[in-house]
Amino acid sequence: MLFNSIDYFFFFIACYIIYWISPSRFRNYVLIIFSLIFYGYWSGSFLIHFLLFIILTHLCVLGILKTKKRIFLILGVSINLINLCFFKYFLTYIKYLMLEGDLTIPFFQSLSEIVLPLAISFYTFQMIAYLVDAWRGKFTESPFLNFLLFILFFPQLIAGPIMRHDDFYDQINHSKLTLDFVQRGILHIISGLVKKVLIADQIAKIINPVYLNPGEYDGISILLTTIAFSFQVYGDFSGYTDLARGSAFLLGYEIPENFRSPFLSVSFTELWNRWHHTLSTWIRDYLYIPLGGNRVSELRYNINTIIVMSLSGLWHGNTYTFFLWGFSHGIFLSLERFAFGKPDRKSMSFLKKIFAVIWIFVVFSVLATFFRIDTLKKIATFWSASINLTGKIIYRPDFWGLILASYIIQILEFKNYFSDRFKPYTNLIIFILCLFVYFALIRIESPVETFIYFQF
Repeated sequence: MLFNSIDYFFFFIACYIIYWISPSRFRNYVLIIFSLIFYGYWSGSFLIHFLLFIILTHLCVLGILKTKKRIFLILGVSINLINLCFFKYFLTYIKYLMLEGDLTIPFFQSLSEIVLPLAISFYTFQMIAYLVDAWRGKFTESPFLNFLLFILFFPQLIAGPIMRHDDFYDQINHSKLTLDFVQRGILHIISGLVKKVLIADQIAKIINPVYLNPGEYDGISILLTTIAFSFQVYGDFSGYTDLARGSAFLLGYEIPENFRSPFLSVSFTELWNRWHHTLSTWIRDYLYIPLGGNRVSELRYNINTIIVMSLSGLWHGNTYTFFLWGFSHGIFLSLERFAFGKPDRKSMSFLKKIFAVIWIFVVFSVLATFFRIDTLKKIATFWSASINLTGKIIYRPDFWGLILASYIIQILEFKNYFSDRFKPYTNLIIFILCLFVYFALIRIESPVETFIYFQF
């Protein structure tokens, strides 16, 4: 069920009304039921599979809390990683062998037809974090219904943000319908629709044909497509997060921010604090720090950085190009530390900031080619078209308008346009933005587009 679909609109309206008219003691059950419906709408069989792993993880957590034995931590983490690796990597390899004709056994043929469970990468990381936090003693009890709601909570279920228990548990049984949360919820939903439907989907219409047939386009279009894809991914995933946070606000919950003007970053370190923030902090707390963090030699630090970024790439996708994407970011993070230490925005002049922002964005966009195209051969074909002197062009006014709109949104976010100084005008801003989005949407004739991160 897509956030930008009419099905979700009616689903959420029903949930919202039933949730708030129900006595407070029943509201958690309402959220759990609607979350089950939300996931089951996609697949009933995978809903059962999902619930099985929630139960198994919960039993391991109880084992940790009651016995303090490491075996329950190892068992819980292993179960979740095996589940992830089986569906995301093993089955992909089987499908590849079937496609190449190297595997013809009927049993493997049936395996190759199994699809990737929706949200498996996100809920796996969330449950692993919960297991590790239980082992570290960050909580002493784990009521099953609270854990069930924490994992199933439908606004963030499919594509994050990746929550920790302390992001959510304190809000259970304390949700209230406040004017502030309603206003923030509506503003985030409007922001999400603008980013996803009016920017990301419209950029996709322009650049998808270029990726399909790069040889038909001129070299400038190839270069602009590379830049535009970064804005598409930003609008798509940041838009999803805004829609998720907006839905959560309207239900009385605040879930973590995931994006904050990433293309205004002046260093790769800052970029990964602003892009998919909850994944970056998960990698830091559950991979990087256990490997030694900053307490190791410079060489070991750089190796650890490259390792965790490479694993981040593999988390995103099951092809070697995703590994190369993460590995390359690890290399640039290491080179940046070696050359500049930890770049500080406050100590940089305005001109240096401009050059730094351009440099980080250009490198990010070039590396995003590994994110968008799944083989080196196709990547070579794509970049070879950049020397074309003739061909179709994409640099028309609507293209530049979408890029400009994306940057304006990030500048407004960077300047905290949700801050207190705008609160007296919030209702007027909401009304004007609703009119703008409504008239913009009715002029767009396109099918509902899925979110890029749903594939992960």
